[in-house]
Amino acid sequence: MNAEIKPTKHSAPGQYLGFALQPVRAFYHLLTAPKGAKVALELQDDVSVHYVDGSVCLEQTKSALKQNPIADWDEDLWKAFDNWRVMLDAGQCDATSTRFRLYVTPAKKGAFAEALSAAKSHEEVEAALHVIKTKLDKKKNPPASARQGKRAPRCAGGRSPRSGSEF
Repeated sequence: MNAEIKPTKHSAPGQYLGFALQPVRAFYHLLTAPKGAKVALELQDDVSVHYVDGSVCLEQTKSALKQNPIADWDEDLWKAFDNWRVMLDAGQCDATSTRFRLYVTPAKKGAFAEALSAAKSHEEVEAALHVIKTKLDKKKNPPASARQGKRAPRCAGGRSPRSGSEF
């Protein structure tokens, strides 16, 4: 006889998926990174890839079972922006040699994330950031991570974001 099991109020399958996704992404990078690259879990970000040429990919992983973490005004998106801004301001990463990636599963859409992902040049990144900053300045109730001085993400030294639900 199978008894029906209902989740309790404190169960967190979505949060667990987010944490469990990190080693999966780390192994993905271990399998696909070029020779000599080093992959780290929870060192500089959820997952980071350190390349022989000195460049770095900082990746935050997000599960999207119940919400869209890359929706324009979702707190998770703005936390990612703020985490990267803090690292840049503290000199913990170099904007000219760092690629910032937000990996979301299952795939979701968000206009800001898509605009950054589509940008292929420094000028296109700056244009996308200008649109985001303009909308942020007009937002009456911005996400908490963007409220301190209504900070928007800044250009990562012309490094262009990549496709899909990654940037």
